[in-house]
Amino acid sequence: MCEEEGIKEEELRNGGQRRRVSRLRTRVAHHLSRELGIPMAEIGRHVGVCASSVVKAIQKMESTNKK
Repeated sequence: MCEEEGIKEEELRNGGQRRRVSRLRTRVAHHLSRELGIPMAEIGRHVGVCASSVVKAIQKMESTNKK
């Protein structure tokens, strides 16, 4: 996914806040959580944000996609 978006993996892991990075982080977190069943805390550790941020981002993404 990082390669597709032209974003370095280290930027994603370091918790970068650029809009493109945040959107990609949300997509990655959603995939890891919903498709692979990985716990939010584990995802947060790997993408550079806390578990509650992962939860909020996924919820926001899902609510936006329902509209």
